[in-house]
Amino acid sequence: MRLASLPLAVFLLGACGSAPPAAPRANVVPKAAPAQDVAAPARPRLPKEEVAVSFDRGLWRLEGTLTLPAREEGERVPAVVIVHGSGPMSRDGVMRGQIGLGFGFQIPVYQRLADALADRGYAVYRYDKRTCGAFNDCADGGFSSVPYTLLEVEFATTEYVLDAEAALDAVAERPEIDPDRLFFAGHSEGGELVPVLLSDRPRVRGGVMLAPPFHTMTVVLEQQSERVRWSFTMAGQPERADAESRELLAAAQALRQIERGTHLGAPILGQPPGLWESWIELARRAPDLARKLDRPLLVLGGSYDYNVAPSEIESWAKWLDGSSRAPHRVRVLDCVTHALNCITQPDATRIKPDDIGRDISPEVLAEVSRFLDTHAARAKLTEVQR
Repeated sequence: MRLASLPLAVFLLGACGSAPPAAPRANVVPKAAPAQDVAAPARPRLPKEEVAVSFDRGLWRLEGTLTLPAREEGERVPAVVIVHGSGPMSRDGVMRGQIGLGFGFQIPVYQRLADALADRGYAVYRYDKRTCGAFNDCADGGFSSVPYTLLEVEFATTEYVLDAEAALDAVAERPEIDPDRLFFAGHSEGGELVPVLLSDRPRVRGGVMLAPPFHTMTVVLEQQSERVRWSFTMAGQPERADAESRELLAAAQALRQIERGTHLGAPILGQPPGLWESWIELARRAPDLARKLDRPLLVLGGSYDYNVAPSEIESWAKWLDGSSRAPHRVRVLDCVTHALNCITQPDATRIKPDDIGRDISPEVLAEVSRFLDTHAARAKLTEVQR
């Protein structure tokens, strides 16, 4: 608080004759106490919470949940949009195992990831995939103005990209979100789509690719066929090993026919060939787009991932090693599965129920948090300097 300066009043007394003038007297002004800064009142602290958020995409209304971190009232926080893996995935991303290995329980992977990142200060949005709804008992929502069976025939993987971008737009408009600190985090197929999403949306600060294939699903299905045969043979189920391995190998051969333009149009693993064709096309574009990005990617895979082999992550590492435009980071994490949990038994033939982690690996969370913190902080610094 500033004090106005007080005038010093001086009174002079005169006298007659030879008497010397009296000494001047001054009014004594008390010394003011030093001014002290008055702290601004603290803003109310809002608790961590989950908010229902939906958005429209053509004929679809997609339903989702935005997990908001604890924050000060009026504070705008960075946000992450989760992009699903393949299949009819709900907003929670429930997984019961991976190819050739059941866990004996289920992990809501996306819900756990959202909860953990919210504890670290990030808003996280997850939504029910368009292939997940009341029409197939995957989720309660999933409204469409026309039957899903009619849309399925014309379906393409590019719809997933447009859905994720619409989800980002819906989140960025909210008053709790800092639109200059946005990120995509994709899992499996969704991870492979992240370079496409960042190329389309230059405002997004970076992307997290969790267990993303490097090659097309033709190659990945061939790898899965070998892994399934080995896994069920080791488990003493040779007939199942042969049956499931043959099914995946036949699917891979059908995809090669699609690539050559000779496929006759029958569904592959229950999905229309047009869906596979569009996925193959996007998968071929993703590596080149990733290398051209001027924003960073975090690519994570696991040594225990049977769906997307560690060699796929190593291919990303070799490919991005030649990129000088952005500080990418690629790692294969020990013991981590496709569901992002950890199996502590290194010998796959001796796994017991207690060896299988029931939550996301702490190392996965540490890597993702470190990446987001680094690039969210840089974004905020850049904004302050403008």
